[in-house]
Amino acid sequence: MASAGRLTTLPANAREHVTAILTGRDLTQTSLKEVRGELEKRLGVSTGALDACREEIKDITTAEIARLQAEGEGADEDSAEDAALASDSAPAEAAAVAAAVAAKAAAKPSSSAAAKGKKRAAPAAAEVEQPPAGKAKGKGGTKEKQKNMMSRKTFLEKATGFQATLGDKAMKLPPKVFSTGSCGFWGASKITMDLGGQEVTMQCQVSCTVIGSKEWPES
Repeated sequence: MASAGRLTTLPANAREHVTAILTGRDLTQTSLKEVRGELEKRLGVSTGALDACREEIKDITTAEIARLQAEGEGADEDSAEDAALASDSAPAEAAAVAAAVAAKAAAKPSSSAAAKGKKRAAPAAAEVEQPPAGKAKGKGGTKEKQKNMMSRKTFLEKATGFQATLGDKAMKLPPKVFSTGSCGFWGASKITMDLGGQEVTMQCQVSCTVIGSKEWPES
């Protein structure tokens, strides 16, 4: 479908192309402008030919990111936070997409609430604040201690991103409010490694969730 002119509507196969463009990409570094540019190449049209279709492309991209996010979700909400997309340091258009996805995810009722309630009845040892030797263990642990520490707004104002090293690559982890409401730090990147003499590329994600932050007020 080659054309030198501008399009006012997308072709029927545009969604398939957007899916192919996003699959396997580092979504924290992908903007809508880049998606639109890749789509123009795939459709064989000139640069800027899809400018009139920005909103339609945004809707398709947002829906596809939400699907990719859902596929990456674990059994409970804390695992789902690992698949949250983009960050404050991501490109402006990508951040807009992430905001739309977060709003959509927040409105969706959690199917794992009951299961999580059972899990939290016996918190993992790593999440429980250990009492000093010789003293009886008091009520609550790290979650109880930190659940009223600050608001999400204060966290975003004061938190500073950092880097995590995977292999020989440094991954940026900026502060983030996850779609579940928890706060923390998140980053994603493609990492290569040698596997039996062959170089393979992996899509890696690192998520650091502040325990108890899901209880924090918005501001």
